[in-house]
Amino acid sequence: MRRIPHLLSPSFLLLAFALPTPAFAQPADADAEVSAGDAQPEASQDRKNAEEPDTSTETTSTEVTRQRARAAAINVVGEAPDDLEAVPGSAEVITREELERQRPLNANEALQMVPGVAVQDEEGMGLRQNIGIRGLNPNRSRKVLMLQDGVPISLAPYGEPEMYYAPPIENMERIEVVKGSGSILFGPQTIGGVINYITPPTPDAFSMTADLSGGTYGFGSGRFSVGDTHEGFGYLVSGMHQRFTGPRNLNLVRSDFNLKLSGNPADNQALTFSLGIYDETSASTYLGLTTPQYETNPDFNFAENDEFTLRRYAAALTHAAFLGDSAILETRFYAHNIARNWRRQDFDRTDRGFDYERIIDGQGRDITGSANAPEDGSTIFFRDSSGNRNREFNVAGVEPRLTLAWSAGALTSELQTGVRFHYEQTDEERINGEHAASSSGVISTDQERLGYALAAYALNRFMLLDERLIVSPGARLESLWTNQIFYRRPVEQEGGGTAPTDLNPAPENPNHIMALLPGVGLSFEVARPLILFAGAHRGWAPPRTKDAVTTDGDSITLEAESSWNYELGARLRANTWLSAELAAFLLDFQNQVVAPNEAGGAVAEGVVNGGESTHVGAEASVSLDAGRALGLSFGIPVMANYTYVHSEFGEGWSGALLGQTLPYAPEHQVAARVGLVHPSGLTVQADANYVGAQYTDKVESEEPSTDGLRGVIDPRFILGAQVSYTFEPLNLTVYAVAKNLLDQTYIASRSPRGIQPGLPRHIFGGLRWTH
Repeated sequence: MRRIPHLLSPSFLLLAFALPTPAFAQPADADAEVSAGDAQPEASQDRKNAEEPDTSTETTSTEVTRQRARAAAINVVGEAPDDLEAVPGSAEVITREELERQRPLNANEALQMVPGVAVQDEEGMGLRQNIGIRGLNPNRSRKVLMLQDGVPISLAPYGEPEMYYAPPIENMERIEVVKGSGSILFGPQTIGGVINYITPPTPDAFSMTADLSGGTYGFGSGRFSVGDTHEGFGYLVSGMHQRFTGPRNLNLVRSDFNLKLSGNPADNQALTFSLGIYDETSASTYLGLTTPQYETNPDFNFAENDEFTLRRYAAALTHAAFLGDSAILETRFYAHNIARNWRRQDFDRTDRGFDYERIIDGQGRDITGSANAPEDGSTIFFRDSSGNRNREFNVAGVEPRLTLAWSAGALTSELQTGVRFHYEQTDEERINGEHAASSSGVISTDQERLGYALAAYALNRFMLLDERLIVSPGARLESLWTNQIFYRRPVEQEGGGTAPTDLNPAPENPNHIMALLPGVGLSFEVARPLILFAGAHRGWAPPRTKDAVTTDGDSITLEAESSWNYELGARLRANTWLSAELAAFLLDFQNQVVAPNEAGGAVAEGVVNGGESTHVGAEASVSLDAGRALGLSFGIPVMANYTYVHSEFGEGWSGALLGQTLPYAPEHQVAARVGLVHPSGLTVQADANYVGAQYTDKVESEEPSTDGLRGVIDPRFILGAQVSYTFEPLNLTVYAVAKNLLDQTYIASRSPRGIQPGLPRHIFGGLRWTH
């Protein structure tokens, strides 16, 4: 857009990436060289496995700290089993092996297998992620902190934390999910938890992969990667191109390019640089189906003039310096630019007297010109005009973090502390097009939103009773300055009506909020296989800057969402083939903010400082390899989990809502999978997912409305299957995948603006070659 770049814009901060990195003094044990190309943590040697515990204390604090540095540079949990066991709360890691066996079409499919996670699909490809944790509203994943390699990836993490960009699952090494007090080190969202997408590290030796696949509904995908490490310098280059017509004419075309570099400028330093470019064009639409249209044909899509484009450029630089024998200073710079333009044809649900371009009735028939068009909510009246919602987001930040191992007598401890300065700037225009397919026209609304955030945090792990008891108190301080400026908006005219008008002076709404977010976690090793954990922390999410001013320019004083989150559970890792986890939780909200944007739900009633709500429930999961347990020559991986959540409105809302269930919060969810991994190279797996009934508005409407905006969503059971064979002499894998194998017809969502059907049966297959 048009505005002059700010001094702290991403383009300015990216210049710092080219500046020399200051040298640090070489530690006393510099002969233990660290490779930045090895971005994954090594398994701790003090606990080799559950069957042969090792109580050796020979590992030095430097080695422990360096191992943690490799993980902390990009991880929330870590990769080694001990990393997960040390998390003082419920956590899950979806490994590369699990992703390869499942071959999910998108990240939503992988995450819906995680206990406590609910996914609200929108177009079948997971392009706009709607993820809720433990009964929280999944709308655009606002209440979940979304990261990629430890860097926030939502549009504007403080002011507009929507997930319009979803990292392609094909590029991920693994996914980490943290739902308890372990999220206190990350922010700004600390309510629902953290989801961290991890990309592959630079390889230790030359490697190359190529993957080609195709399937039903015009699906085609190609991906390549090549990487190597030579004399301490590592690189990894990958690219992907994908097309998908889809059952509802999604017409998706997207490409993704990534570059990762790593090196060691000195024995006591490590550098990692990453660059990502993402491009997407599709016919995504907010407009869903009315109830009669869905019952006639769920594959209908009448918003034929809608078009969505997204361009994303992102870069990150992480520098790790090893200071002395027991300290690491990591500094991360990050920046992204996202341009998100969405052309949507204007429409009405009743005849308002316009010269309509099309009128589509409940049976999907074009009845333009009919004198008796139904006005019962079953019909869509398309105007010959468009509304273009164009937005550009510039985000940048720097975050130094110190990890310090220290001891006092018999007490060993580890401190993680840091600060982060974060900047974000948004340009938003609403452009009214004169025709249904116009991408230009009259600028109706023009505004700019600014945000400056300073966060400081500290968490100390006290290791007691020979490290069997770990107590982790911590706190996070968030300070946020925001401003919203209206340059142009509709203004009432003397003769009546409104007209877009440049404003001079431009009204502003500056604001500052600050919050101290304490938390404490505890884990206790009752016996080597069994660990108990508990945690309590302050949940917090800043109000969206966009909602602080009405479209009429009136200021609204919004408070941050706040809650107290509690968790109690147990984690079992009896041996190398069995693990289980059980957790009970309570999210006690003191305030929720309800946003009236179109993606906020079809029946949003306005922005309010809401009231109280409670989310109480339990999660249980078990994972085992029956083949290893029985001593067989092949693996039989089995997983099952169950989630129960009861979410209800409390005091502070209207009396009619007291005790009502929150929207899009299914009480029951079950996920399971079973597979076969044979040494011959054959792999077979089946996945099942059950989601219970869920309300879609605040008043528990049972019966479906004719317009499709209200009504309960019935339970659904979705089955998937995958088979692959790897011919090792050629390093060639052939695979076939079926999604929604039983071809169930179901409603995935009734928002943003009508029924969004779930993806019907979809089959694809392909070839993967590695070197």
